[in-house]
Amino acid sequence: GPEAPKLELAGLDSFEYEPGKKIEGFEEGTLVRCEIDSKHLTQDNVGVKERRIWGADPYTDNSDLVAIAMHASVYTPTAETPKFAALVMVIRVVSVQSVYQASSRNTLKSRSLTGPEHDGLSICLEGSAMCKTAEDRTKLTHVILRPSRLDRFSIKGHNAFADARVVFNLSNEPALKYSLSMIADRSPDAKNWTSVRLKAQTLYLETSAGNRYELSLQTIGTDTVTYKLAELATPHTVTKAVIMDKGVPLPDDDKTEVAADVKWTEFEWGVTCLRLRGVTYKITNLFWLPSTTPKEPTAPSA
Repeated sequence: GPEAPKLELAGLDSFEYEPGKKIEGFEEGTLVRCEIDSKHLTQDNVGVKERRIWGADPYTDNSDLVAIAMHASVYTPTAETPKFAALVMVIRVVSVQSVYQASSRNTLKSRSLTGPEHDGLSICLEGSAMCKTAEDRTKLTHVILRPSRLDRFSIKGHNAFADARVVFNLSNEPALKYSLSMIADRSPDAKNWTSVRLKAQTLYLETSAGNRYELSLQTIGTDTVTYKLAELATPHTVTKAVIMDKGVPLPDDDKTEVAADVKWTEFEWGVTCLRLRGVTYKITNLFWLPSTTPKEPTAPSA
């Protein structure tokens, strides 16, 4: 299967976690390697017990990193010190937000705050890795980029397709009725993340307004992965076979770009819709197609 996108650690600023220690002194846009010793990753951590966490990606820069790890489902603290050596997280320093919304995730509720109340910047979680030994910690070169969580309900033992319903799309072909279970990560394993699946496949979404959109991988950089959303022309007459013949993703002549250079965290998947950069798309159904290359035209027979 496809590998999870990775983020290189070389050249990043570093931060050694201690309870109550604020992330400061970094400029906006800076990527910071944050190391958390396993002794701090327990339920007794003061940041977790006192909910020292504001917002939800971005968080305030005085939010506790262990609380962020728990809130983002990177790691759930246990009663005992874990047997691995350390948790490494990469965060990106971003500008202060006008408001930090409270959010309940992974049994932890973050706090709300308005920008004027916060004397500092914001941080976004970009990636993470667990180091089994101290040697692994020193040799670590990459972390795995994190997709958006979708409040990950696709946990162990959950069949994401148990509620699947087949409907007919705009070109009168079978498709899956849209629901969060159709778009959510299938398991905590990175190879089953929807964002990783897009390395090998392209997602087609149809709306109640009669539009079809193509969501595809755009670029994989050293420190980020971006995606593109485009609207397809004449969806009623363009079948899956036609799309496959032209190439997946489709050539630019067959679609209109809606949003480019999109980070996965920008996609806000709802129960009935997708919201992206202030625009809401009411999704009715979806289907996946494997990435291909355009077929060469067949020469006419003599």
